[in-house]
Amino acid sequence: MINPLSDSKNKKIFLVLVTLAFGFLFRGYNINFEDFTTDEIFAFWTSESNISFKETLIRTLSSNFNCLFDFFLKWFHTIFGYDVHISIYYPLILSFTSLVFFYFFLKKNTSYGSSVFGLFLLSINIFHIKYSIELRSYILTFLLTTIFFLLNFNNKKLINPNWIRLVGIILISILMVLSHSFTLLIFLSFIIYKSIVCLANKKVNFRDVILISSLIIISLSYLFIYLPINISFIGSDFFMNKSISPHWFQQVKLSFYTNYFFSHFFGSRILGLIYLLIFLYLIIKFRKEIIFNHDLYLFFIIMLFISYSIPVIYGYLLTPVLQSRYIFFVLVPIIALISNFIFEHKNNNIKNFLIILIIIPTLTNHIIYENSFKQLYTEIDPAKPQIRESIKIINKSDEKFFTIKNNNALEPNTYKAYVNYIKKYAEKLNFEIQYFDYQNIKIKPESFWIIQIKDNYKLKFVIDDDFQNYEIIDEIYLNSVEIRLLKSSSS
Repeated sequence: MINPLSDSKNKKIFLVLVTLAFGFLFRGYNINFEDFTTDEIFAFWTSESNISFKETLIRTLSSNFNCLFDFFLKWFHTIFGYDVHISIYYPLILSFTSLVFFYFFLKKNTSYGSSVFGLFLLSINIFHIKYSIELRSYILTFLLTTIFFLLNFNNKKLINPNWIRLVGIILISILMVLSHSFTLLIFLSFIIYKSIVCLANKKVNFRDVILISSLIIISLSYLFIYLPINISFIGSDFFMNKSISPHWFQQVKLSFYTNYFFSHFFGSRILGLIYLLIFLYLIIKFRKEIIFNHDLYLFFIIMLFISYSIPVIYGYLLTPVLQSRYIFFVLVPIIALISNFIFEHKNNNIKNFLIILIIIPTLTNHIIYENSFKQLYTEIDPAKPQIRESIKIINKSDEKFFTIKNNNALEPNTYKAYVNYIKKYAEKLNFEIQYFDYQNIKIKPESFWIIQIKDNYKLKFVIDDDFQNYEIIDEIYLNSVEIRLLKSSSS
């Protein structure tokens, strides 16, 4: 009997599949343990399956800048059902797909060992895991960015695209900018890099001109047509000083310049420092290859510089715009550079030391601190609003009426999104609790529960004009949610 693993090629495939399975386990286990944050509740509301496309467009434009994720999520809901526990499988599928495309991208541009190591680093990356089970656009942006790189590079060199590939690159570019506006930074980086390559080769072909022109047209169309329309739907109150920044944004702190979000990307301050120091060491060590080869890794260095510097400078000159999740896609060049140059290192002792220095602390951090692994062997504390627990408490009580506190958020339609999500959650669990809109009825129940979601809005609960004849009978504090039983003082 032939052992299928005895063949070297089959062993390599088996190792890749095991790594992918490992990554999927981190993301898929206990996937609906947490409820949605306010941002995710918005995505759930905008992507309701039984409303018209026009209404979906209006809801999306009035909620965020990233319409593509919501459109795809609406189609997902249409196929699989509009369900609070079904939705999260959409980013999970995108996440797993991004792991596969990331491996193929590395496979085409580096050695087998480097490809598997890079895949392993992404599979256990806490930032990638986090946004794999969040109903937000960042994981879709990551996937589209990886496909963009895959279409443009092979064997570390720019591909001279045929017309079919060129159309594919342009279409992916349109999807990228509709997924997240910060992908414009990738386009700028690519235009600069392609210009350098054309100057170095002293040759420009017609398809180069088409591609660069297309990226410029896509970028300008987004900035001067789509974005103003989007802002007009959201409303000026949402923004800071009539800028494009949400009212809650802050400029990066001085600590940013000691880790450049590596602590966010890799799970802790110490881990971030380890990855950053290894990254800087490898860049310095292989600087000549990066600068003079004019290959993929020069593009990645340009992209990293643009992705950090432009938002930071814009923040100092105009208004803060930079968040770590907005440049989630920089994980592709960071991990690709680290994995490639570690395996190109000719000193095996240093190579093995760097591999161990990355793997051991990363796995230790997962086992001891991170919920993605801890949930395999122990109970974990929730990090998101405990919506399910709050309505379970209400359902078990004698009082079945409930309402939802309007936080009067600057973001349009926040209250509508909350109402939709909690009502759908109650339906999902077959609870016999009854919602009423306290703002639009004259006669309220003599007693009822009021739910206040507090992940984005930390306002203290106040009995306002709507509840002047009521007193608080009971208060229960959950993670980012507070529920109170109110009873009429005249009853």
